[in-house]
Amino acid sequence: MIIIVIVMVIAALAVRQVFNRSLRPVDADDHQRVEVVIDRGATDKQVAAQLKKKGLIRSSLVFDYYLQTHKSDGVKAGRFVLRRSMSTPQLVSRLQNTHYAHHR
Repeated sequence: MIIIVIVMVIAALAVRQVFNRSLRPVDADDHQRVEVVIDRGATDKQVAAQLKKKGLIRSSLVFDYYLQTHKSDGVKAGRFVLRRSMSTPQLVSRLQNTHYAHHR
């Protein structure tokens, strides 16, 4: 029984480590601007897939989960200038703020 508990604790710590790593910037030294256009009505999963395709996030699954648990008003439609040096929390904050959305 003790072995099962130890294995479960190790597994939980490993999952937490992977989750926390996925929240970090893809490349903290890459400050190049990446333009992302979020269409009106885009789902959170579509936004996550787009950011993953552009190389802005490490995991679309972790991004989507973080967005669901830290949602204020949701992702805004518009054109955003983002960077690979931004963490998932920074990206979510930027995408939920109308100040940063440049409408087409």
